Amino acid sequence: MSQSAEHVPLLGKTHHSRGPPIASQDRNKRDLLCLQASLLFLIVIDAIAFILLAIQTFGSSFWTFRWLGAQYTSKTFRFWALPFYGLCVKILLLLTVTLITIITPHKSQSTYSASSKWQTFKQLCNVFLLFFVYMWNVSLIILLAVDAFQLDTLFVSVNVHDRWILAHVKTANSLSLVFTVLELVNLNHLPRTSLTTFFKKKSLGRLPMQSLEGARVEDVAEGVPFSNMMCILRPYFWPKGTANRARACSTYIFLLLSKLLNLLSPLYMAKATNAIIKQDTGAAILALAIFSSMTLGSKLLKELQSLIYLKVKQTAYIELATYTYAHLHALSYDWHVHKKLGDVLRSMDRGVESANSVVSYLFLSLFPTIGEAVVVLVIFAAHFQLASLSFIAFLSLVLYAYLTITITLWRKKFREASNKHDNEYHDRATDALINYETIKYFTNEKYEVESYTDVIRKYQTQSVTVQASLSLLNSSQAFIFQMTILGSLAIAAPYVIRHEQNQSKGLEDAIEISVGDFVAISVYLNNLFQPLAFLGSIYNTIIRAIVDMQKLSELLSIEPDVMDHPHAVDVSVSEHTRTHGIPVSFRNVSFRYPRSTATDKADVKPAVGRGVRDLTFSIPAGTTTALVGETGSGKSTIGRLLFRFYECDRGEILVNKYNIRNVTQHSLRRIIGMVPQDTTLFNGTIYENIKYGNLEATFEQVESAARHAKIYDFIMKLPDAWNSRVGERGLKLSGGEKQRIAIARVVLKNPPFVILDEATSALDTLTEQEIQMALRRLQRNRTMLIIAHRLSTISHANEILVLHEGEIVERGSHEALVGREDSAYARMWHAQLLRNEALYAGDKSQISEDSEVHE
Repeated sequence: MSQSAEHVPLLGKTHHSRGPPIASQDRNKRDLLCLQASLLFLIVIDAIAFILLAIQTFGSSFWTFRWLGAQYTSKTFRFWALPFYGLCVKILLLLTVTLITIITPHKSQSTYSASSKWQTFKQLCNVFLLFFVYMWNVSLIILLAVDAFQLDTLFVSVNVHDRWILAHVKTANSLSLVFTVLELVNLNHLPRTSLTTFFKKKSLGRLPMQSLEGARVEDVAEGVPFSNMMCILRPYFWPKGTANRARACSTYIFLLLSKLLNLLSPLYMAKATNAIIKQDTGAAILALAIFSSMTLGSKLLKELQSLIYLKVKQTAYIELATYTYAHLHALSYDWHVHKKLGDVLRSMDRGVESANSVVSYLFLSLFPTIGEAVVVLVIFAAHFQLASLSFIAFLSLVLYAYLTITITLWRKKFREASNKHDNEYHDRATDALINYETIKYFTNEKYEVESYTDVIRKYQTQSVTVQASLSLLNSSQAFIFQMTILGSLAIAAPYVIRHEQNQSKGLEDAIEISVGDFVAISVYLNNLFQPLAFLGSIYNTIIRAIVDMQKLSELLSIEPDVMDHPHAVDVSVSEHTRTHGIPVSFRNVSFRYPRSTATDKADVKPAVGRGVRDLTFSIPAGTTTALVGETGSGKSTIGRLLFRFYECDRGEILVNKYNIRNVTQHSLRRIIGMVPQDTTLFNGTIYENIKYGNLEATFEQVESAARHAKIYDFIMKLPDAWNSRVGERGLKLSGGEKQRIAIARVVLKNPPFVILDEATSALDTLTEQEIQMALRRLQRNRTMLIIAHRLSTISHANEILVLHEGEIVERGSHEALVGREDSAYARMWHAQLLRNEALYAGDKSQISEDSEVHE
């Protein structure tokens, strides 16, 4: 047998140590020529498609081509650069293939064994060439589909004041919107500054895909840059602290080692199978032991990576949640007024949770799986010398991903509708439970239950549609997976059979695929597609997480309307000033409420046109000034301006001789106390609510504040005394009791300046008298600003300002204003006297409608 084996080359056969057969060389050369021809064909097709698309979109107008060149140079216009880049890459690939063909030596039987490394390198080049060629063709197909089917792969940001542009859009996609803007600019219908802003905000790296078809002007929201989301994820990749950074680096190392062991283990399965066929027990046991060790090691490293990274995720979660919560508190008063609390909290909760999902599923699962798939394709082409198998597997992966994305995007509308009904039934339940007292007043419990049932039924119906579409997605994925397994093994099987036949005859093949290699290929395909079985749910999770992260990013990108100056200082208050009050003055102050561009509350209307105009007055230290006027005259606005909830449009406000624009908000609000009309309490104990005025106060100080507010005796009568819980928003307490707690808070805070915003307007006469006694004690040695409807509560004020439509129309003491018979204050005073007399006389019919309006 050894003699005949030496003469095999004379019979036209080859030995693996001598070189490939002549037919194999011809086949390799033919493959390279086919690849060159394919590249030339693709380049021609791409060039024609690019020219046709350019002509179709731009027309023959010379200025548009000039604009295209300018935008491409400035790197702000990238959409049409995609096929251009594709053409350039394919031309480079063609040159590379041609160069490989030219420099490939004509291998003789005596030189082949020395050039086996070259063969491996050439196989790797072919695999990567095929990968890039088909990747760019898929990109071009997607680009053509976008234009043909009016799909939109962009989020387009339009300035709030320029949304009228959408009325001119003929085709509902972002590309049409871009060129509509260009057309309007060319016709001088749109300022250049708006165009600059438009392209500055436009980005191609945003998910999920979104269509503008059927969208109304008010429904188009500004997109959020993808870079903002990466900033949100920074703590997950590079956390603070050396220990957490070491954990993060260990996570990446363990993940890489786990994938490496997973890639090498099938090769030892192949060796074990071949050893069993050769009846080499020792080699088979050793290979199986290595295979089992690698498989187990891969699993253990994966679990260890998850365990180590858990601490990093927890730290990053706390950091992101804390930052978001602090950001919400930093936002302006106007923003909080026009936002639904439930939507804000859901955006925060889902956004913070979504960061975990994106990192876990996208960066630690999907991306490593894609990298593993690329390496498997290289192994198929380089190690097993089956480029066709690599190509089939690659196309299957692309088809699998494309089908998953397409069906998921189709399912998106069902998911959005489901989320909408989910929010509706939660909002319905929350609203009804908050207003349970009103419901019982009108005995509408049955109506509320039926409404809730109707909303939740819609949600359940939509959930069925979501689940049905998910079943379709899973079935399609299973079909592609099974067809890939069948096709791949069908390609490898003939080589295995031929190898076994030649092995029995003592011959060798150019491509050697043993039974062990066949088993290894099966293991590789199983390992490759096993993670992809969950690609649908992973993709759904990632898309939902990215949508939630975009909402969180949008929330975090909102800047407060009122911000401290970079060189702002703290308001300094001396001990003498704290015990004798501080001076406050308005100098030509004007303010109008901003127009709300969007509101989440249907029942909240922005106070457009309301505010104050040219206010000038002073409150000396230790004195009391009162504000009166009809509803909407600007009384509460003055209090909000003092707290810097808004910035005045013109003029200046001085507190303790400091311009409040030049001081920090924290130091300003620290020296001002507020007793509002409607006191809101936290759902805690009475002690906690009073101590909220000064978190560093002792129990003795809290007790003293309660005595000053005339609520100490009430607290002592309660079963749990200081530990009595007040309920949500203080619903367990009456209005007078809540007002006393509010006064106790201010006493505990001990500010030199106090604002009373209609603190007794909603109380009965007896309770009002008790509250007034507490307020009189609060006014001692403090500067006071009282906003009142009941004029009897401000008769002691040093100065009374009468407001009308944001302007001061009268000013003076109570006696001076009442003495003027034609004054508005005198009319209000007499109207309230008449009303009080009618109440005491029991004749409520004499209370005129005008007196109620004035009050």
